[in-house]
Amino acid sequence: MEALRYAHVAGYTGVLFRRTFRELQQPQGLIERSRVEYPVLGGLYNDSKFQWRFPASSMVVFSHMEGERDKLKHQSAEYAYIGFDELTTFTEGQYLYLFSRARTTCGAPPRIRAGTNPGNIGHDWVKRRWGAWLDKRHPHPAKDGEIRWYKRIGDDEVECRPDDPKGLSRTFIRASVWDNPYIIEKDPGYVLRLEALPLVERLQLLEGDWDVMAAAGLVFKREWFEIVKAAPGLADKVRFWDFAATEKATVKDDPDYTAGARVSQFGKLYFIEHMVRRQATWANVKALIVQTAHLDGTDVVIGIEQEPGASGKAIIYEIASMPELRGYTVRGFRSSKDKVKRANPWSAQAQVGNVKIVNDGTWDVETFLNECQWFPEGTHDDQVDAVSGAMQMFGPEEVSETVYYEETVDISPI
Repeated sequence: MEALRYAHVAGYTGVLFRRTFRELQQPQGLIERSRVEYPVLGGLYNDSKFQWRFPASSMVVFSHMEGERDKLKHQSAEYAYIGFDELTTFTEGQYLYLFSRARTTCGAPPRIRAGTNPGNIGHDWVKRRWGAWLDKRHPHPAKDGEIRWYKRIGDDEVECRPDDPKGLSRTFIRASVWDNPYIIEKDPGYVLRLEALPLVERLQLLEGDWDVMAAAGLVFKREWFEIVKAAPGLADKVRFWDFAATEKATVKDDPDYTAGARVSQFGKLYFIEHMVRRQATWANVKALIVQTAHLDGTDVVIGIEQEPGASGKAIIYEIASMPELRGYTVRGFRSSKDKVKRANPWSAQAQVGNVKIVNDGTWDVETFLNECQWFPEGTHDDQVDAVSGAMQMFGPEEVSETVYYEETVDISPI
């Protein structure tokens, strides 16, 4: 409803975000609820453009940013109002980038609003950004609804006076189910269902507790990974592929990804250099492997997880026998360990600072770090699995579990 405040102003544009498009369309989601309220002001909805237009030549649009780089799709946009639903599902980079789009000449003041619950991948940065309201250890706590002003100095953000010309206002308004008498009246069992949740989820969703976290950080912590610009040139390199269990064409909800992690080893250090991640059919996966191999070069050994049984061997042989991969080394790796046990060795290496991440702008490092932080309880674990496989390729203890396809190793072009 806040997006409609200036819908009577000519040229006004508001945008409402969810992390995925599917969430926009879910029952009682933003789109469905807007169909009830927005026509009251004369709004007409365009189903193909996902936007409402109003008589004053104003509009409100719906959008999403599933991947980190999706924020760049808004490079030329101007929004007088920017709204985020479930802010903790977004990254800090996505949220802050949209500040550059908060601009208008229509006369309405640019505003950014968000609603959220504790938890999810953005829990830490949201709690840090609104620390005066959410962090019990904050040296200068703020009351709910109190307005504070902040400005950026270099890479740091500091609190400033309200009359500082560089300051932007910020506030946080806490709310709980008890502040919504309508839903309690219409669905009195809702509170009982919240009380039936496991402890962490109950504290987050019923009590609004920002001090409790779920499984985040149990295997990996973001601060363990040093970000570097490049790996040493003489490092040994591998690319391991973890295949999706399902294909996008057959799964409606949130299908798995195929992920290919390129990792290099230099002495005791490991460098996660690059990640390819796609939702694709098997034919497209094979084409992706070939394309990536040609970009990596023949000195990068290709590793593929071998599933149990004859079908697993057949997949490895099918890939290793592709004419496009002549001259490349392709190896299949069996593993009977579960995901967490496979990740534990490089989790230990990361904890002592031996795992670096190469951020050269060619892959989505933020999404990878979020997946690591929430492993194994997150929505996806394909990138972590791919790195686990790559690390396995460097380990001598795994040699006995390696299947070599000699007929496709280092074959010169005919």
